[in-house]
Parts: sequence; structure tokens; C-alpha cells
Amino acid sequence: MTGPIRALVLVDAFRMGGAETLLAPMIVASRDTDVDMDVVSVSPAAMNSEKTMRILADAGITTRSLGIRRLLDPIALPRLASVIHRGGYDVVHAHLEMAMTLAVPAAALARRPVVCTFHHVARSLSGRAAGRERLAVEAASRSYRALFVSEASRQSFQESYRSHGMPDNWRVMHNGIDVANFTPGEPDWTLRAELSSGVDGPLVVLPGAFRDFKGIPVAIRAWPLIKRQFPDAVLALVGGGELEGELRELVAAEGVGDSVVFAGIRTNMPDVYRAADVVLVPSTKYENLPTVVIEASATACAIAASRIGGIPDIVPDGVTGLLFEPGSEEELAAAVCRLLGDADLRHRLGAAARERAHAEFSATSWVARLQTTYREAIGTHR
Repeated sequence: MTGPIRALVLVDAFRMGGAETLLAPMIVASRDTDVDMDVVSVSPAAMNSEKTMRILADAGITTRSLGIRRLLDPIALPRLASVIHRGGYDVVHAHLEMAMTLAVPAAALARRPVVCTFHHVARSLSGRAAGRERLAVEAASRSYRALFVSEASRQSFQESYRSHGMPDNWRVMHNGIDVANFTPGEPDWTLRAELSSGVDGPLVVLPGAFRDFKGIPVAIRAWPLIKRQFPDAVLALVGGGELEGELRELVAAEGVGDSVVFAGIRTNMPDVYRAADVVLVPSTKYENLPTVVIEASATACAIAASRIGGIPDIVPDGVTGLLFEPGSEEELAAAVCRLLGDADLRHRLGAAARERAHAEFSATSWVARLQTTYREAIGTHR
């Protein structure tokens, strides 16, 4: 197919989640292409997040909610098929489970192709949640293309649902972010002093919510090992969450309260990355394609991260950063110390990380790959 493409982007609801917040940079990037994207949620508007709606509105994105409350709602398929047909869409792109479960049969009624994207790493589920995910996998496997945003995601779904063999239409396609604001440059020395509590030494920044799978306790327990080689180094924990009390107790127990700073939640993350000598991501499980690693890469940071989930997709070990085994305090300390001790290595890895972020993980590159997939889907369907 040549010429403009009209695409219906379908989501479960405009909740505050990783997949939903990626809609804005994707649609903004599509405006420089011949793909015209409309965004619709399956669920009632009452399920939408006010913050997500504000993000979309600020980007000039108009949305609709179809008011479908459950998969077995008798109005679901005819209503969605009508939206696809009346909208004159060439292709439907469904994100998340409910959307793709409905999109595949509804698009078949409207005689349009479907592309589906999974945004998470599959893990053990039970009850209705397990049933919903299985239905989504079955539906997506009958679409033109089932996309997984990391190799770890695709492998986890294969292990859970297709252990006998991966369907031919399953592919990895990395999503992207708006990298425009994440540029390298001189640090804001006032901010750096704030993040380090005024200590004039190497600064390691650990960005992320204080949640159990982020591996922050591993970093805290490893910090004394790093301090032996770099006594004036500071670890800045940039984020917040319900585990903060436990983390503060651990910092005290490890005797590193003078060099671990709880820097709070920040809205100026490009400046935070530029202030860091090393960005540390010690996640222990569940990570799919963490945005903070893409942001840090685009800012040309030296990155030390755990070898888990989709992180190796972003950070090829020794090429754009250093990887270590999740949960290993010794390997984490060795990676951080190697970076702190070698400015040339930090510069080389950071430059390669920035180049890779723009080529593979920008919203622009993501939309270019989607455009190619959409054209293939439309051409095959016709």
C-alpha cells in the first residue's frame, strides 16, 4: 500500500501506566509521517486517569472512550466494529489485553488487519487475570502481528503460553520515548551539590520508584564495597514510595548514612542525569523496557544495570554500559567502581548509549517501524 494510513490506536483505558503514557510521544511523532492516528479506549471514561488525560491533552491529542465494561458485554464487538468501519481505518493497533481481545474479532467483522502490542513481562497469574491474559494471547496470535517490546517479554510469553513453539507472527519491536529533552551537557553544579548533600566526590544516581523489584536494597548493601575504593562517593536515590522507611533503616544499619542521599521525586530528570557520573539501575525482576534506562542513555550517561528483563535490549554489555547479575552486591560494586575509575570508559559508553537511544528507542524510530508494519499488514490483508 502507498499513500496515507489511517490507524485506530486502541487501549483498555487511559490509566496511569507505562503503555498509556507512551501514547503521547508515539502520536506526536506520527504527525511527521503519513500515518494518521486516532486514539480510543475500550472502557468507560470513568476509568481514565486525570494525569494521563492531561498529558494527552497537553500534546493536543483528542480521545474517545467506548464505555465497554467487560469482554462479554453484548454491545462490545458490534460497537467496536462500527467504530472501525465508520472511521475508515486501514489498520487497528491494539495495546493491552482487553483491547486486543476485542480488536481481533471486531476488526475481522470490519475486514481490517490488526497489530497487537504486549507491554509487560509475563508472570504467574491466577483466576480471572490468568484467563484474561490467555484470551489476549490467543487473540493476538491470530492478528497480523503480535509485538513484544523486549526479547524478555516475548520469551516470557512463550514459556507461559507457547512452550511447544513460538507463533510465526510474534515479533520484538522496541517502543520509544521523546528523547528531545534528554541531551548531554554540563551539569548544573547547584543541583549536583544538592544531590550529593554538598560532598565533592563521584556521584552515582539511582532513579526509580521505591518498590521491591527495583533492587535498591542491593545497591545499599553494595555501597560499603564501593566506598572502600571511592571513599568520597555519594549515592543519590532519586524517587520515592512506600518502602522509603525500610530503605532508610537499611542505610542506617549499613552505616552509610553520610553518603546515601534520599533526593526525593524529581521532575527535572534531564538535569539529574547530566549531574551524575554513573546512573545505576539494580532491578531484580519484572523489568520490561525501563524508561529511565532509555532516558539515561539518550543523555549519554555511563550506566551500570542489572542483566534482567529488557535491560540488555537497551544496554548491550560493554557497548553502551556495564551489566551485572541481578541481586549480586559484588558484581554491582565492581561495575560501578570500574566506571568511576575510568573517565574515558564512561565517555565512550555514554556516547554509544546516546547513539543507540536515538536509533532504536526514540519515538521517531518507533513510529517508522510501526509505519512499515502497518503497510505490510494492509498489503497482506488486501
